[in-house]
Amino acid sequence: MSSPALKQLFLNFAIKLSLTLILISSGIYLIITNNDSAKYLDQKEQRLASLITLSKTLEQCRQAYWQIASSNPAKVDSLKSYLSDLSKNKSFLPKYLNDTEQSKSKVKSILNGLEREESFYRKQLDLVVETGVSPSMSANFGEIMVTQGALFPFLKADAEDLQAKDQQNAKLHQNLAYLVIGVGMLILIMNSLIYYKSRKALRKQIVHEKEIYNAKLAAQLANNAKSEYLAMISHEIRTPMNGVLGMSNLLLQGTLSDEQKDYAKTIHHSAESLLRIVNDVLDFSKIEAGKIQLNYAAVDIRNLVEELFDMMPISTDQLQINFIVDDNVPRFVHTDAFRLKQILFNFLSNAKKFTSEGNITLECRVIEKEENGDIRLGFSIKDTGIGIAEERIKLLFKPFVQVDQTSVRRYGGTGLGLNIAYNLISMMSGKVKVSSEVGKGSIFTFFIVTKEVQQTKSVKQTLVPKKENKVLDKALSGAYPLRILAVDDNEINLMLITKTLSKLGYSCQKASNGQLALDLVKQEDFDLIFMDMQMPIMDGTVATTEIRKHYRIYEYPVVIALTANALGDGRDKCLEAGMQDFIAKPFKPAEIEEVIKKWAPKITVHHRKTQSISLS
Repeated sequence: MSSPALKQLFLNFAIKLSLTLILISSGIYLIITNNDSAKYLDQKEQRLASLITLSKTLEQCRQAYWQIASSNPAKVDSLKSYLSDLSKNKSFLPKYLNDTEQSKSKVKSILNGLEREESFYRKQLDLVVETGVSPSMSANFGEIMVTQGALFPFLKADAEDLQAKDQQNAKLHQNLAYLVIGVGMLILIMNSLIYYKSRKALRKQIVHEKEIYNAKLAAQLANNAKSEYLAMISHEIRTPMNGVLGMSNLLLQGTLSDEQKDYAKTIHHSAESLLRIVNDVLDFSKIEAGKIQLNYAAVDIRNLVEELFDMMPISTDQLQINFIVDDNVPRFVHTDAFRLKQILFNFLSNAKKFTSEGNITLECRVIEKEENGDIRLGFSIKDTGIGIAEERIKLLFKPFVQVDQTSVRRYGGTGLGLNIAYNLISMMSGKVKVSSEVGKGSIFTFFIVTKEVQQTKSVKQTLVPKKENKVLDKALSGAYPLRILAVDDNEINLMLITKTLSKLGYSCQKASNGQLALDLVKQEDFDLIFMDMQMPIMDGTVATTEIRKHYRIYEYPVVIALTANALGDGRDKCLEAGMQDFIAKPFKPAEIEEVIKKWAPKITVHHRKTQSISLS
């Protein structure tokens, strides 16, 4: 989250927290104030009630005295009872002595008045009891009116104070109510603003996410378009490459002079170099698209390394190229032989490119064996070449980047080999490390995670065939006579297949598209069909589907796909269309021979079964 967004978030939180604290503080203040006010009012009410009771008792004493003075002796007992109540009811007055000085003097005056009035009533009672004569109405009448008059200001003051306090509480409650309403309104406004801003931010985020989605979709469409374009370019490049490599292979099997053989080998090696460049570009595209899948199998590491060095230039007096495989390396490990060989070839080719003299050494050893059976199988490629500057090492595994990018650089290449090797090593759960010193050489070290495969009869090791120009078996057609159809829209490819089959003793029918092939199939039976995938009018997949419908047998005739699609999904498409096998362009004549040897026995068995059924 950006800094402004954090600041806005903190500001919103601080405002809400402040408003919430104001509400909480108002509530606490209201509770405290209410408690104090309630206590004060309770005291006032009790004192006011006591003053009223005292005043009432004084009034009762006065009334009883007047009735006694009016010759009503029966009220003597009542007066005694009222005097007893008066003694009790005046007990609260000493508490007034804690008030102000003015209150103290008034309370003392009342207490003195009560004492005189009470003394007066008792003397009159004693006189009535002794003489039996009623007292005079006018006797000291002024003394019994003084206290009542003194109590009245107190009653009035407490009543007014109580009324004022009630008004004050009502005002306080009103103010607090206004405060709560105001804070509530602020919270409402704040939440409304936050909601508006959040909604605005959300809309902006939705627009931004939509833009990202559209950009991602556009990038995906562009990537798909690039993949389709690469597939097309791959097909267009591999088709003529098929002719160059195939014809040079056939040429090398013919009768040539030494000079002609050198020329043919040069053509062949140049074509293979060009094919490696095309394969690097395609491998890079497949890695980017996530379409590379590793094919794990049991692999003999020592044989793989030996075969790899059969592909490398031989050592000379100036440059020695050798390898060392440690004794603790298991014979069979679980890995992808083709991709591991590609990784090692890329590193060795890179070392050979930058090393003119000295030595290049490949070492293989076990780095670590883990408890779960995983093995870290390590490889190091050491050379005594020109070395790499430290600041350039980090660019080694970048795609399309050359370490020497000057206009007069001596070393060519696409700059993809090491990037491909790096990605393949990562797919094998490994890591790469480089150390180098300018003028002294470099060491490329990497490891892959694999497992040992125990050597048993069931172990099938996967090896990449050695590079050799095998002489085609001319007697193959005699052992397995077959009716063959070749379908391809490229005349050079048709000529290559025809010449290769001719070297094997076969003649074949030809068709330049799927529709012509289907027409031929309806006219005569074929045992084996070499089917190109991309053709005009009707492509190979549609043609194969229609051929299956015509024969109504899935297995025969055997359809072999010829495709230049190198993006990884060519084989799957061929098998889904009903083809049984797959040859990638550019193909070698030996691959045509191998696929015939693979399927010819099964075709022969099928013929025998068909003949037996027809005879029966």
